Amino acid sequence: MIIHRAFYREAAQTTAAIVFVLLAVLVLYGFTATLGRSVRGDYAEAIVLRLLGWQTLRRFDLLLPLGFYLGALLTLSRWYRDSEMTVLAACGISLVQMLKPVLALAAAGALLTAGASFYLTPLATRMASELRAEGSQRPELFGIAPGVFTEGSAGGRVLYAERVAADGGMQQVFVHNPGEGRPRVVLARHGSAYLDPANGARYVRLGDGWAYEGTPGAADYRIVRFAAYTVRLDPRPVVAGPTSIEAMPTDALLGLAGSEAAGERHGRLSKPLLVFVLALYALVLAHTDARRGRLLNLFAAILVYFIYSNLLGLGETWLKRGALPATLGLWWVHGAMLAIALFLLYQRNRNRPLLPRLRLASAP
Repeated sequence: MIIHRAFYREAAQTTAAIVFVLLAVLVLYGFTATLGRSVRGDYAEAIVLRLLGWQTLRRFDLLLPLGFYLGALLTLSRWYRDSEMTVLAACGISLVQMLKPVLALAAAGALLTAGASFYLTPLATRMASELRAEGSQRPELFGIAPGVFTEGSAGGRVLYAERVAADGGMQQVFVHNPGEGRPRVVLARHGSAYLDPANGARYVRLGDGWAYEGTPGAADYRIVRFAAYTVRLDPRPVVAGPTSIEAMPTDALLGLAGSEAAGERHGRLSKPLLVFVLALYALVLAHTDARRGRLLNLFAAILVYFIYSNLLGLGETWLKRGALPATLGLWWVHGAMLAIALFLLYQRNRNRPLLPRLRLASAP
């Protein structure tokens, strides 16, 4: 049908635009947070972009349901606003008959969301964890940024360089090493890192500076002027924890017992089911009343998504803690929201108020 094809085309374009905007916001926020941690020395600069990419892919199972929901909602809202839904009703096409294209679009969205929820998100979680473990092995100097004090891995050592060139050369270098009872402070005009081919260890060679060793005021306090000074950069120990339940592949998760695994299974399954139920709310809440403004339905739709997603998150937490039986799962959330959506659709299809109006009985 021409009406269906027009809906598919416009809703798909709107959904793609919304997902792109949400993705851009997510990437910008993630880049800011990841770069800030890299500056503090938590991540090596070489893994920042890869880590950002995997962390963004982890959120696709959340972006897609919201994108399809808003895409269908805004498309139908424009049809109401331009009286196209009124023309369709005059031609005998009821609101229930629009369920077919809306649910067909929801099926496509649910399929993509299921792929993201069951496969992409666990994979991205595992890869992000591996990148963090890889970054924890880097030499401490690799986390230094110009103008920032960076704590190293060797006994609380602090490194600072006023300027860091692209080739690793440093200017105005400060090193503080607490040592074992004899703290040492080193100031140098320049420095550079190099790799010793004999043992594979990394060092930084400082030049033209002063070394202050010991406690100021003590009898053994020393001040030494040096032309060259070498500091070994110890690699940070690998911190590789056990695979989290969120990073476990779905096929392995299905054979795992326990409340935490049950909560994770229901959480992954809830993402594609969310798309279908939200499609019904999009069909109901897209109705635009010119006298009440255009933002009322959008506000109601966002409120529905907020309540629905938070109930799913709360239910998943209860499942993982064992507060809910695994047989109940998250079906109570989907069932309640589906029942409300069907009731609202019934009311809207008969041109009745979505919520019954309370009538006060008049006094005799």
